Amino acid sequence: MLVRTIDEIKQTDREVWAKNKNWVSRRLLLKKDGMGFSFHETTIFAGTQTHIWYKHHLEAVFCVEGEGEVETLADGKIHRIGPGTLYALNNHDEHLLRASKDLRLLCVFNPPVTGEEVHREDGSYPPE
Repeated sequence: MLVRTIDEIKQTDREVWAKNKNWVSRRLLLKKDGMGFSFHETTIFAGTQTHIWYKHHLEAVFCVEGEGEVETLADGKIHRIGPGTLYALNNHDEHLLRASKDLRLLCVFNPPVTGEEVHREDGSYPPE
């Protein structure tokens, strides 16, 4: 059985900050944990916008705290995000994620991330 806390992950290699400090992701489960998916708690900081396009991963995101929006770039639709909202990038949707208040999000990735990925210029992680 795996048991981890956010406090144990802080200031370790499982805590990943965006270069521009727009977000921090705490990776509770990674590929090396052998679960077939990865699980993260991510905070998107108020007043920021992040371009994301997971071409090689599927992601489901559940908001537990904060306010913001996701804009899908293919159609320009804007979806409000708040506590209790789930959005799933089932079509590898290119999007902009904006936080009006700090967003605390629980995220699942398939395939699982290794923890060493960084967003490339196009907003994606490299393929597995």
